[in-house]
Amino acid sequence: MTSAIPTPAVRQVVVVEDDPAFLRAIGEAVVQLGDQWLVHGFRTGSEALACCHHPAARLDLVLVDLGLPDIDGIEVIRTIHGRFPAVPIMVISVVSTEARVLTAIRAGALGYILKGDSSMSMTRAIEQLMAGNYPISPKLARYLFKLAGGEPPAGAPELPQLTSKETELLKHLASGKSYGQAGEAMGVALSTVQSYIRNLYRKLDVHSQTQAVSRAREHGLLANG
Repeated sequence: MTSAIPTPAVRQVVVVEDDPAFLRAIGEAVVQLGDQWLVHGFRTGSEALACCHHPAARLDLVLVDLGLPDIDGIEVIRTIHGRFPAVPIMVISVVSTEARVLTAIRAGALGYILKGDSSMSMTRAIEQLMAGNYPISPKLARYLFKLAGGEPPAGAPELPQLTSKETELLKHLASGKSYGQAGEAMGVALSTVQSYIRNLYRKLDVHSQTQAVSRAREHGLLANG
């Protein structure tokens, strides 16, 4: 009597990345791991969270970009970590500011790799993560040493200075006003508000109003508003 050869379990990975080309590149890196992997790719945070909230959801790995078009990647990490605390999560992003790295780790990320970092391939980083290690781009390692050696760094030492009008606009948006209502409150035209918004997105490295408000709060810019 012969026993059946067990079929290897397929491992599930969720990749949250809005760039189609990079989403494919991450998928290819996962395939190179050698095991049987099923890659679930999502271009928005809301789609990824909808999948993860499904009662039958089972995850083995999560890879997240921070610059998503809808939900802040930090919130995606925090939510998934809350539902699947044992599942390793790694950031793969272009964002390298000190505050964002530390916030991502505090939200539940166990690794942080910069896009285009030639010193560590994505495949190698994922291997380290699955082995219980904490892969991080060498450029970012100094942040963690700085944290270990003293007080946590200031909220946003690398954040560009916002103008008073940009800060005022953020406060109006945080209170729920539309662009038109914010413009009326500030006494400026809608086109001026849109110009401020473009500057805010660039300075805060975000892609939506929700992300801009979230990032501003994270850096203490709305503490008094």
